[in-house]
Amino acid sequence: MVLIPRPRASSANLSMSNGSTIVPCPTFRRPFQHNSNTPITQTNKLKGFFAGSGSDSMSNPYMARAVVDLTERSPRDVSLLYIGTASYDIPKFRRNQTNAFIDLGCDVTSLDVANQRPDQDEMEEAVDNADIILVSGGNTLYALDRWRYLGLDELLRTAAERGTVMAGGSAGAICWFDSGHSDSADPETYRQYKLDKFKDGEPEKKAGNNNNNPFAYYSGNAQEGDSKEEWSYIKVEGLGIWPGMVCPHYDRIQSNGSPRMEDFDQMLEQFGQYELGLGIDHNAALEVDGDGFRVVSIPGEAGSVPISDNEEEEDGTTFVPGVWLKYVDEEGNVQRKVCPRSGSLSDLLQEVSDPEKHILVDDRVDLCRKENPLLRD
Repeated sequence: MVLIPRPRASSANLSMSNGSTIVPCPTFRRPFQHNSNTPITQTNKLKGFFAGSGSDSMSNPYMARAVVDLTERSPRDVSLLYIGTASYDIPKFRRNQTNAFIDLGCDVTSLDVANQRPDQDEMEEAVDNADIILVSGGNTLYALDRWRYLGLDELLRTAAERGTVMAGGSAGAICWFDSGHSDSADPETYRQYKLDKFKDGEPEKKAGNNNNNPFAYYSGNAQEGDSKEEWSYIKVEGLGIWPGMVCPHYDRIQSNGSPRMEDFDQMLEQFGQYELGLGIDHNAALEVDGDGFRVVSIPGEAGSVPISDNEEEEDGTTFVPGVWLKYVDEEGNVQRKVCPRSGSLSDLLQEVSDPEKHILVDDRVDLCRKENPLLRD
């Protein structure tokens, strides 16, 4: 386990009361404030849409419309840049996650960097022209390493600072935060495996589990009754544009048979003592618009958030998709609270501020990098 500092702004005032924060804010954290070098305006405030799933969320017209609405423009005046590095620029995943935006009338382009190296000017032009940057789901660690290798990470940070909508699900949600609970060690997310699988087009689709169950197997990776694969979730360091540790597919189980919400608790205990955790259900998203936030969920889908003991949706659902806040208390126990449906971002997110406390890094990422080597061209 490695300790690395993640400074953001001046840490002169470390003594914080709970104030209006949604969960307790200890002295080594403080409420998040956008630390821009320029005055915050309507055009440069941070905007993001972070979904619990990649293809399932971004292919949904309701969610796509919510992303476009963040631009405050007509869809026909919106330019969307799709970055599919995490899914190795495989066309199937690009189609799945951009067709809903094309149907709305958006101008959609892609920046393919997983298997080739674009010119620096090409990357800069693509990022500069985007109103929305949509990052695919897939292997978070590979995508972030590739971006850092190419210098794309700094271009993305600059885009966020000028008010570009930063969006995505699963890996496309984790990447914008300090860190995330990632399935990047699953061999079926590795580059060569994926490229071989899709080299002759789209393979025959395995029958999925359509049970509307808040604790169902994530149909993208496993079905109930499948044998369990031996791999572990790992903590992956993100771009750090927003603070916190994100767990997508929070209410799902993948091919290793471990419920993500339970494994997330273990990761917080081991590596996240100082960070605030965000568990995003498979069919939910956290939307950020400057200092405002809201929780968005796909209508008619189930999740992990109970409505109440005596209420249910019109379709009989008693658990709806949502977002959970998690943190380690003074006794070392993981506490949780349902995220309100809307509010102030400075009441929701907390950043590590004490220079004696650091973001903890998972050493297992080094083994994962050896098993899924980065293309260096």
